[in-house]
Amino acid sequence: MVKTPAEYFADLDLRLSGKEAAIAPLSRAEQSFVEKYLGPEALAGIPVIASPESLFQGGAVVPAPAAPVAARPEEEAAPVAGAPAPSASAADETAGREEVVADMRQQLLEASEIQLVAVRVGDARFLLPIMTISEVLRHMPLALLPRAPQHVAGVINLRGRLTPLVHLCMLVNNDAAPCYGPNNLVVVCPCEDMQIGLIIDKVENIYTVRQQALNWNPETHFGEAAECLYALARIEEHLFGILAPERVGQILCR
Repeated sequence: MVKTPAEYFADLDLRLSGKEAAIAPLSRAEQSFVEKYLGPEALAGIPVIASPESLFQGGAVVPAPAAPVAARPEEEAAPVAGAPAPSASAADETAGREEVVADMRQQLLEASEIQLVAVRVGDARFLLPIMTISEVLRHMPLALLPRAPQHVAGVINLRGRLTPLVHLCMLVNNDAAPCYGPNNLVVVCPCEDMQIGLIIDKVENIYTVRQQALNWNPETHFGEAAECLYALARIEEHLFGILAPERVGQILCR
């Protein structure tokens, strides 16, 4: 069964809190990203985007900003200068978020059918499980990261969450040129202990796909680009890659 985006979004609650916040306590992945690409001195200068123009909210579980799970002393990273101190009371909530994301592939494997959002990236179409999407936003200004690789467009402070924006086109096609302009959209996805934004051109349709239509070996068709995919889905005699946002998040923190 296929729904148009208009039909699907009409049933969703689009109200957002719009609450302003400074950068929340950094998780391990966020701290690693800041140290590698941003520099702690620039962190406080990123303006808060408190009320972005949202197209819709998806089905992802997105807890409030939280500190990382406590590590053993020898594993603890040095704190970023100028960053807020972690909140120990939030550790359980962060652990729950990490468990949800880490178990996503297994949830998809066990589901009899999956709701997938079709997005266009350049000339290609990909699918995202709706449970991996927290929201889709219109174009927003971002802070550039001169030290970051080309597939990282920049970073925003989205309601207190440090959110890198990723040129998805470059991860799925090595020959693609990065582009981020007023007509682009951003799909926001929670990924382990860091939230990311995937830059796309268009949201096209919502599909409900049965498990029998899925192929869990995307390497056979996408080669190296399969690193960013869960599986393949056959829809109307065409094969589409199902994107795995948390794998994109892992690439950012390498």
